[in-house]
Amino acid sequence: MAAVHLTRAWGEAKAAGLRKEDFQDKILSRLQRPHGSRQEFRLAYWTLKRGEDPTTQPGLVKEYETRTTPQKALEPYLVGIAVAAEHCGVDADDWKLEMARNLKLWERLSGRPDQAPLDEQPSETLAVLLNGLCARLAKRNRLDRTFAAIREMNCHWDMDEERLSHSRHAPMQRIESPTFPSNEDCLHFGEMFPFPSIPLIRLPYVTGDAAFNLALANGHDLGAGTRIDVGEPRYEGIPGEVAWFREIRLCIVPGDRGGFVSALETRPHMEVRIQGETGVAGRYPVFRSALIDIADGSHYGPPDLGPSIQTRDGQTWAIEMALWPGKLRHALAGKIRPAFPFSSELYFDPDPIQALGVAGFEPWYLSYTPATPPYLRHWLTQEWRLENEEAVCPWARDNFERGAPGGRWNRNVPPNHELNFPRFSHATWIECCLHNGLIEEALQASIDRLADQTTRLQAEWHNARERHSNALLRRWSTETEQEDHP
Repeated sequence: MAAVHLTRAWGEAKAAGLRKEDFQDKILSRLQRPHGSRQEFRLAYWTLKRGEDPTTQPGLVKEYETRTTPQKALEPYLVGIAVAAEHCGVDADDWKLEMARNLKLWERLSGRPDQAPLDEQPSETLAVLLNGLCARLAKRNRLDRTFAAIREMNCHWDMDEERLSHSRHAPMQRIESPTFPSNEDCLHFGEMFPFPSIPLIRLPYVTGDAAFNLALANGHDLGAGTRIDVGEPRYEGIPGEVAWFREIRLCIVPGDRGGFVSALETRPHMEVRIQGETGVAGRYPVFRSALIDIADGSHYGPPDLGPSIQTRDGQTWAIEMALWPGKLRHALAGKIRPAFPFSSELYFDPDPIQALGVAGFEPWYLSYTPATPPYLRHWLTQEWRLENEEAVCPWARDNFERGAPGGRWNRNVPPNHELNFPRFSHATWIECCLHNGLIEEALQASIDRLADQTTRLQAEWHNARERHSNALLRRWSTETEQEDHP
């Protein structure tokens, strides 16, 4: 991977006007240790051939196992990246740190005693596959154009309904990438940018008994009064359970040097189980809510339904906890996953690898990390059970019709013992659904929805701005005629 980063760094320095001979001479003059002949430094020995990239070509790593180039010593890569960064006017430490984060995959090729253990290879391979898929889909769908169009407009993204809409305000954060130069861990769900994404796994974080107030909300003007008061029928104090999850999603985001890469987004996901003889009994996800919202009534976003559930017959119900907000912590005492046993707050660890044990800014905020091997291994290879709640992987075989061999789920899936993750972890199901195409189909559908909405909003914006401009010209023309003929 060091050669990948030096190749990219040289490409940017070349585009910025640095001659290859000058680049090689500057590297040679800074080297402190001998690396072959000290008479010259030949860049071709340390970079990849044109078009080669192991992050998108998994077979390339295997091909290089017996080759002597790119060479393996670390110093020339660090020096070369520093020279290129300085010429481009950027912080060399940022580029070197980005390279260091991804060295394990390449270090294994050197055959040194400190190479990564064999059990690291599955996570590294999965990272290559996810990154390759996201880069491929982004290029095929010209995602850069969609993102550029969104940034030109004033939009709001409804996370729950995946709905992009015009906004009178400017709530969307104008970040280019949520993972570079640093991981974002404090994006509010009402201010997020609509990176195409799909869920990989939901981890139980808080569970507890609760009581709910419910009101049928279909067709009511919810802005006219309290959400629960406007609906009929109504139910009060209905017993049930609440379960709050952290949902880990695969998303496509801009990379650090152009193009697109895979990333992991974490967001709150809440579910409730309604008991009793209400006709609404069952388990449902809660929309437009994080745990704290349903408890104290706070809600961010447009003044519409707020926290709600949708039953299997298509009816929408407003929902709130039948508890005073101050009783929430008491009701859920002892039900919080012990990530932060020193705290009673409902915090989540947004970056368990680079910031282990550091709580997030708010429990209902979003966080982003790169989809690199340490994060994939952390989220996808553990059990994540909390009392009676288990982690939910939407790609598990049981969520699809098993059918006969060769069916929808089984198509193109290798024998289990030949997978990178043969022991039926969450990573196993995700690997299988990369082979059978289900993950690609879902991610493509997410891109299609975003692109279609962006095209529609852009057309509406163009028509509206032209209409207003023409109206202004007509008004000026009328005023001029009136002035000429008093």
